[in-house]
Amino acid sequence: MLEQYLKQQDDNLQLMLKRRQQLQQQAEQEQRRLLALSQHLATMDGPEQMACSLSLQNLSGIKQILHSLQQEQQQRTSAAAAEVARQQQVCVKQAALNLGLHDILSQQQRQQQLERSRLEQRQQDELSQQLLQQRARFTP
Repeated sequence: MLEQYLKQQDDNLQLMLKRRQQLQQQAEQEQRRLLALSQHLATMDGPEQMACSLSLQNLSGIKQILHSLQQEQQQRTSAAAAEVARQQQVCVKQAALNLGLHDILSQQQRQQQLERSRLEQRQQDELSQQLLQQRARFTP
């Protein structure tokens, strides 16, 4: 029974680890998006290269929009990193549970082996005792 439960928990851990890997990939993708947006924003032409005030206004409006997008992307990146950290904690807890279950199962198996050894030793002792008794009856 414990073996089945342990197998189920091992399967759960594998699913959790797979989910953590997916979350890690998503977090990396969000980080790449933030980096690309930041680089694009940093390379935009400055006001010294604009010829008219309309171009300056357009540039200013676009930069405001990009700064807003950059802040939103930073929030998504932070949220994705937090989710990875949370999933990592869940995996650590599950791994600790599985390790404890493995230890309990190993202890039970050692105990059963010890009981089998004791039973076998007891049976051998009884057999030896019976042989000694039979010899004692046949020896003058």
